Amino acid sequence: MTAPDQTRELEPHLERGRKLLHLYRRGVGGERTNAGRLLLTHLKTQDLTLYDLDASLPVSQELADLDNWRESAALLARIGKSEDEDVLTRLVDATDLTDTELARLLKAVDTETLVDVRADGWAYTHGGNADDYRRAARRVLPSVLLAGRGSLADRLLAATLHQHHLLTHPERNIRAADELQKRMLLGLIFGLTGHRAEATAEGVRAHLNAEQLARVRALLAGQGERLKAGALRHAEELAAEVGRGG
Repeated sequence: MTAPDQTRELEPHLERGRKLLHLYRRGVGGERTNAGRLLLTHLKTQDLTLYDLDASLPVSQELADLDNWRESAALLARIGKSEDEDVLTRLVDATDLTDTELARLLKAVDTETLVDVRADGWAYTHGGNADDYRRAARRVLPSVLLAGRGSLADRLLAATLHQHHLLTHPERNIRAADELQKRMLLGLIFGLTGHRAEATAEGVRAHLNAEQLARVRALLAGQGERLKAGALRHAEELAAEVGRGG
């Protein structure tokens, strides 16, 4: 007589465990509580762990570890296995990744392919030529993506939009009369374009088209005195707060 197939004998137990796991994850109220009780009993009776049922979960029989489960973590556990493309496509839009998880995802994702897929949509939404967005994206450094916010796709878009702005708007050096006017210019440019200018010894350096440059100068000429008065008033109020605290 041949020895029994241990794998085949175990399969029904795994199948039942996975069904209970699914019920616990999707259930609410009493249904979830009951599924959790049955799952815990099943794990202990069959000497299984959560990892046996789902490779994204820890080697544990504690439901508390299951309660900390996230879909993103489950998808990350599948990187390097079959169906990679579907997994990566879903992960690039995940907004709950930790810094460590995002760094791991970034190593697995071909960002050039991601850009190729999304560049036409970016051009339609934000205007311009899709190839310009592809060219801009090639200038984005991994360190910039890691320092960003949101999903990997969100970070890539934000960084690409910034590089696209730099590529399509000439560099301008605008002189400032004093430090206060320099700060006003920095604020006006950011408010007008959504992109940060750079303070220099003489004033500010920014990437602006002709229309934007004219608008910045017009705003400074028309609103400069009001902005200066507001800034000085705020400085006085802030100093009063410091004085009261001293």
